[in-house]
Amino acid sequence: MRQFAANVSILFPTLPYLDRFRAAADAGFTMIESWWPSDPFAEGITADDIARKAEDHGLRVVLLNFAAGDMKAGDRGLAGDPTRGATFRDNVPVAIDLARRLGCRKLNALAGNALSESDRPAQLDLLAENVAFAADAAAAAGMSVMLEALNPHETPRYLLPGTDAVLGMIRRIGRPNVRFQLDVYHVAMAGEDPVEAVLRAGPVVGHVQLADMPGRHEPGSGGLPFVAILGALDEAGYRDPIGLEFVPTDPAAPDFTCVGRLGGTLASGRAAGEPTTG
Repeated sequence: MRQFAANVSILFPTLPYLDRFRAAADAGFTMIESWWPSDPFAEGITADDIARKAEDHGLRVVLLNFAAGDMKAGDRGLAGDPTRGATFRDNVPVAIDLARRLGCRKLNALAGNALSESDRPAQLDLLAENVAFAADAAAAAGMSVMLEALNPHETPRYLLPGTDAVLGMIRRIGRPNVRFQLDVYHVAMAGEDPVEAVLRAGPVVGHVQLADMPGRHEPGSGGLPFVAILGALDEAGYRDPIGLEFVPTDPAAPDFTCVGRLGGTLASGRAAGEPTTG
């Protein structure tokens, strides 16, 4: 059965960050994923707090983002930004240390926005150098680095706007532990067929995240062919957990019944959202 992980940075938005760990566990999840917790750190939450909370609720973190800047202000990564590339490199050992403590083996590096079209080629050079640096450090810790596409409609200046751009960058970097993070929503919003994208990327797919289109809500709320997408992932040999990175239609009560409809289960053996007893 497919296993699913709850993204605690986008799900449970009405709760403080650390409280989302319990909410995920109460919903039945044993695996979660997270963006870099910039806001929680700014509020005084520590890496010790995060590691302790994950342990308390029996949660394994399957994906952690490197620091990506101020996401609320429009930042989408630091790795390809010449003004903050050093900040990205400084974050690499910090993120790897936190990932190690969380039992996480995948780190996602958001590429960043182009400062201008004329700057884009040099920024792509920098992106390749910085991700290679991160990949070498991650390899020493037994971890992989993910690269993902963000769609050009919502992030028009993002350095990697589609599947081909990501796959080309992965080939350019030339590290076996740099993989493609297939975010189905972003691929579809970029005008691509997600099934074809899976088959084209094949074994380079290192992580998968789901949300429907339009709206980026729960799978089944829009029109994406998730049965076919998951079938393509099976054909490509993807067996790792799948992240649920959707904006809940009801922020106070995310609906995880999509897990059962997608042929999945949680490690607890019960359906997501099924109430606990006792």
